Amino acid sequence: MALWLAVLLVIVGLWLVLYLIPDLLFHHLQLGAFAGSREQARVALTFDDGPGQDTGDVLEVLQGLGVKATFFVIAERAQAQSALLQRMVSEGHELGVHMDRHVSAFLLWPWQSYRMVRRGLDSLERLTGQRPKLFRPPWGHMNLGTWLAVRRFGLMPVYWDIAPDDWKPAHSSAYISHYVVQMAQPGTVVVLHDAGGPRDRTVAALPTMIAGLRSLGLEPSSVGSLQRDPSLLRRVWTWWEIRFTRGWDIETIPNSLGGEPYLRIGHIRYRGRPVDLGGGVVLTRGDAMGEIHFGNPALSQLSGQAVSGLRALHGILAAMGDLARWMEVNPGYQDVRAVGGVTLLDAARAIEKLGFRREPVHGWTKWSMWIYLVFLMAIYHRDGWKTLRRFRHLKPVMVLIERQEFVERYSRPRNRGRGPR
Repeated sequence: MALWLAVLLVIVGLWLVLYLIPDLLFHHLQLGAFAGSREQARVALTFDDGPGQDTGDVLEVLQGLGVKATFFVIAERAQAQSALLQRMVSEGHELGVHMDRHVSAFLLWPWQSYRMVRRGLDSLERLTGQRPKLFRPPWGHMNLGTWLAVRRFGLMPVYWDIAPDDWKPAHSSAYISHYVVQMAQPGTVVVLHDAGGPRDRTVAALPTMIAGLRSLGLEPSSVGSLQRDPSLLRRVWTWWEIRFTRGWDIETIPNSLGGEPYLRIGHIRYRGRPVDLGGGVVLTRGDAMGEIHFGNPALSQLSGQAVSGLRALHGILAAMGDLARWMEVNPGYQDVRAVGGVTLLDAARAIEKLGFRREPVHGWTKWSMWIYLVFLMAIYHRDGWKTLRRFRHLKPVMVLIERQEFVERYSRPRNRGRGPR
């Protein structure tokens, strides 16, 4: 009995060291992996599993729209379709290695994974004359051998922030495009597929996706064109923001002035005390509400010095018009009774000038939002954590405006830029 227990412990220990711990550290926590900088208005488009039968169509769309992307290729498939590989290189796209064959690291011994990475690199170098520097393992899975190969050959692991699962038959081209645009933020990496099955829906989604990204002031690019963000904290925060956007179905409102959007909005149910919004409209618990989320640059500017606050106010005046016109035509927001959200007190003073009413926040909501907003500002404010001394004196408040008043005030072109009347 003791012998069997010892054998079992050895097996479990080896499994932890060879598979679970490397995958946890280098796949899920992404230690040492690439992370794009929020300071650059670019999004990386990446394609896995090719080349395949739809790779040529993907290249046609990208060439027509002037977009360079990164292709993580399977070396075995590249050897069979070397012409497509040469086309990727000649058209200025970036190549990364996706192993020699498309096999999960969990199904390989560590030394097999090591050899597959090495063979993939050698094959692509023979075919193109260039040795890839970027690496993405199939499904993102890592074992100890994969990690040792990454270290030995000086590779940069590249995972993803946005995965529309374009390989799922149930996901239409419209879904794929909308998902990517909805989740996109500066510096994020999108994973798509140009092989491994029919990818006609991915091809069809690309024009709308690229146009949507550009409408948000984000240029689709290759991984190599993005600056790397050294901050682990911002990487974790980006991970959280993307999942928050997906979980709460947050929509990004394109900025008509260009650049990164100021506003996002989510459809929620109001949970506070009754509020008289004027004109006989009372917002009560359970009513539909459009919850505004200010973009991080706008938040940092509104809580900064007066000059930057004035610049931010000008941008938000235009953004309010963008949001009002968006709400007028979006069927999912016709039932909302109010528009608003929770913000810090100094930002609330500026927002009040835009016609919003200020309401106190109580209980757990008050303190949880204070922690959330202070942490957010410490990450993105130009003074970083030095701002904590000032933020500890601030209080979160709810700012609200009745939906029809908001639309009438901001949607008409003649009101644009005038603000409150």
